[in-house]
Amino acid sequence: MRPQFEPAQQALTLYFRALSGRRCELSPYADDADLWQHPDTATTVRLPATAPPVDRWYDVALTHRALHHAMGTFRLDLDRPEPLFRRIRPAADRSLPALEQFTRLFGRSALAVEVYAVLEDLRIDAAAVRRFPGLAPAFRAVRREALENRPDLTLLPPRAAIAEALVRLSLGARDVMAPSALADSLARVTVVARALESPAAGAESSVEAAIRIYQVLAGLPNVGVQRSVRPFSFAEAESDRDDSWFRLGEKEIRLEGDEKFDVRFHPVRYRDVPGPRYAGQQASGMPLQEAILRMTPDEAVDSSDEDTDGMVERSIQAERGGVDVTATDRPDTPPEPLPHDHGPDLDDDHDHVHGHLHAHGRDEFVYPEWDSVAGHYLNDWTLVRQRRPAAQTRPAYDRSHRGALARHGHLLPGLVAQLSRVRPAGRDFVRRSRHGDDLDLDACIDALIDLRTGVEPSDRVFVSVQDRRRDVAVAVAIDLSSSTAERLPGTVPAKRILDLQRDAVSLLLEALDLVGDVYGIYGFSGGGRDDVRVSVVKGLDERRTPAMIHRLAGLVPDHTTRMGPPIRHLTSLLRGSDAATKILLIVSDGRPYDLDYGQQYGDAAVLSYAVADTARAMREARQVGVRPYLVTIDPAGGDYLAGMCDPQEYHVINNALDLPGALASLYLVARAA
Repeated sequence: MRPQFEPAQQALTLYFRALSGRRCELSPYADDADLWQHPDTATTVRLPATAPPVDRWYDVALTHRALHHAMGTFRLDLDRPEPLFRRIRPAADRSLPALEQFTRLFGRSALAVEVYAVLEDLRIDAAAVRRFPGLAPAFRAVRREALENRPDLTLLPPRAAIAEALVRLSLGARDVMAPSALADSLARVTVVARALESPAAGAESSVEAAIRIYQVLAGLPNVGVQRSVRPFSFAEAESDRDDSWFRLGEKEIRLEGDEKFDVRFHPVRYRDVPGPRYAGQQASGMPLQEAILRMTPDEAVDSSDEDTDGMVERSIQAERGGVDVTATDRPDTPPEPLPHDHGPDLDDDHDHVHGHLHAHGRDEFVYPEWDSVAGHYLNDWTLVRQRRPAAQTRPAYDRSHRGALARHGHLLPGLVAQLSRVRPAGRDFVRRSRHGDDLDLDACIDALIDLRTGVEPSDRVFVSVQDRRRDVAVAVAIDLSSSTAERLPGTVPAKRILDLQRDAVSLLLEALDLVGDVYGIYGFSGGGRDDVRVSVVKGLDERRTPAMIHRLAGLVPDHTTRMGPPIRHLTSLLRGSDAATKILLIVSDGRPYDLDYGQQYGDAAVLSYAVADTARAMREARQVGVRPYLVTIDPAGGDYLAGMCDPQEYHVINNALDLPGALASLYLVARAA
């Protein structure tokens, strides 16, 4: 029989107060999904209305949560002596709550909070069994039940796999099946975490352990699945206990594609989920994501604007240009990640696709890739899958085309006027016209002959000099890599990079409709060389329709930035146009990167290989009469674009908020080039 909350509520309330020394209300919830949105607060403990079928489940849950209060989880003192670890944490800043100061040490604040919470759970459970030996059998039974139906660790990317292993260790698991490439990282995490089982461990010990474990996690990519697995024993784990492996200030790995899959620890029902108390905040009923957003200097940032693509809640790190808005005057170490800092992908076990690829459907296309190391093309090396994005028929107003025009519509008249003034280069001479700027000599001779032979002459004896008609086709390519899900400071509600790109395109397509240029709108992303995705919002030969506008609203962040194949694909589409002027506008937020983009030559060659292939694709476009132009909102874009594009073919926008207005003028530059 499953334990019920309501009959035991009064007794459980008294039990919690006795253990914690706090007055607190116990509140039931019916749906496990509700647990994510409503963590415990300073005055409320939330428990399921019906517990799992384990004896004394509620006793275990309340003992665990009460001991968090009794044993100082939320009364952290960064200057308290540390018995277990060499001190790394900074001296206490008494102007800030200690937990908030702790979260500000990290580039991925939410990840650090999750790690600290799990380590405290491990410490508290170990202390509970020591303090209340009569509850030990119940604790073991509840933890065994919690280990059931956990995510399959072998199917998770590296960072998430280590995080899941840490949760299982805290639940008393003896071993796990884990990717063999992660054995060293698992050993380090295990040895550090198990130290917290000591009776001498305090909340400050968990802080020291969290700093070390965070570095292990942040040093791993979170894309790709490791195929080679083997058993890993927590009990037999060995690692350097003297911290010889730890390097304070070591750079975090930030792969394109991480954001979509960033780690959110799968919850354990008898434990609290991290909320405002773990972030040093006092607000009640606030989930972790919002709590960390509230730590930003601009308290007006609104985190209620959930991503419509349903992606896993990411680490809230609304930063650009290496500036993390979750902190001011952040300590130098550990360092925050740069927006596009790519690193190794543990590719020893990566499931690479080998050999040439083949297109099997009408929406699949195979293209070569330029191997800059070998100095030749790899024929039939990348597969582009063309698809339609799902139409979002009722997008939030701030992501809709109408909302974009409301925000930036004041730019539209000037943009249309600018586009209208730009004329195609050159003039056409139309002979045998009724009106014109000069006589057509051949037509005049023919007219005189007709007169002398008694035939009525034609009145078409003029040459008309006419400006060439507008004959422009432009393909706009929008980067859909998962980093475009990053939220930008200074926007209320907090807007994503993708939302700014969408605003810019909404403004541009409205102007292009008015001046009559042919245009297509496409999104692109990478998922390995066999799965490069081009999302067709509007084809070059399509008319504008409401469905097209809804597809624009439906674009979502989607993995990595593989630029070469989309450039080749869109160049091919533009070549099929009859327009005299063909323009390819690429809007991106970072450097080219994909999981297997040049990694056959090792980590050192990855970035240069991707840049070289993209540069070659742009060169191919120029050779067939397509004018490529690349716009980036990556502040470091000039570092790599200078070697990838001609000087007149790229532009770096230092402030992403300038993109909607800037893209219009950049189109004029590309048009006049």
